[in-house]
Amino acid sequence: MLVIRPASSAEAQDLAKIGLAAWETVISHWGEDAGRLRENARKAYYDFCTRNWPDIVVAELDGDLAGWGSCEKADDFITDLWVDPAFQRRGVGTALLEEIESGIRKRGYSTARLDTHARNHGAIRLFKRQGYRVKTYFVSYSEPLDEDIDKVEMIKEFEPGAEPNPEEDGLYSP
Repeated sequence: MLVIRPASSAEAQDLAKIGLAAWETVISHWGEDAGRLRENARKAYYDFCTRNWPDIVVAELDGDLAGWGSCEKADDFITDLWVDPAFQRRGVGTALLEEIESGIRKRGYSTARLDTHARNHGAIRLFKRQGYRVKTYFVSYSEPLDEDIDKVEMIKEFEPGAEPNPEEDGLYSP
């Protein structure tokens, strides 16, 4: 059974491990040397989860931590969505995304925004299936990783009756 709930402070280290494992899996797929960046990434995940646990929602699948997401500034920007590689392709990311979007709607926003690495094709496909479209492509300096990152910003408009069309934007199709 999949349960979405708020995170607790005691889970920060476990959540950081999930984020790191998901990140390492993704970047390894496109040939990046995860070992070179691992310590900076590990520290960034741990710092984020320790500082921002009140803004994190957690997914549990059959009692096991499976993933987490965050909209850390309580606005319309989703900062994080990470699913443990052992639990991917089971609806965990979709459930987390829907929960975060629900909070965005309750706060009165008409859109949800996020960005992801431009080579994170799995995430981009997930977001497109959920009604997001690519708005912009940009390069951003990542202080924790100490390097520039190619990213895409994605947006979803909350319109009653609007059906998601993953091919609609035509800007970026992994």
